[in-house]
Amino acid sequence: MSQVTGPGSTLSQNAFLKLMVMQMQYQNPLQPQSSSQFLSQLAQFTSLEQMTNVASTDTQNLFVSQLSVEQKLIGQKVTFQNPDQTTSTGTVTGIKIVKGTPQLMVNGTTVALTSLTQIGGA
Repeated sequence: MSQVTGPGSTLSQNAFLKLMVMQMQYQNPLQPQSSSQFLSQLAQFTSLEQMTNVASTDTQNLFVSQLSVEQKLIGQKVTFQNPDQTTSTGTVTGIKIVKGTPQLMVNGTTVALTSLTQIGGA
């Protein structure tokens, strides 16, 4: 049986459920777990599941929101800072997803939204 130890170790929903089932299997039949303890563990599992769902939904909503902002920039003239600290200007022609993060396509270059220094202009 594997152990979860040390700070920063996490317990997944599946591992939590397996531990709960194992605890029920190996409990002492002469001193079974009280129903209040079982309900408490079940509540903890439900809470863990809900927190996981909320975190997943928040991440998806953030991605869609960011993608929506970047879509509005298509066709817009932008100025951005290059990795070598120089600036370039060009028109946003599309969006590319790089490692799960939307990036702008400007002059054939992938540009992070955080690199923009100006939107629009002459």
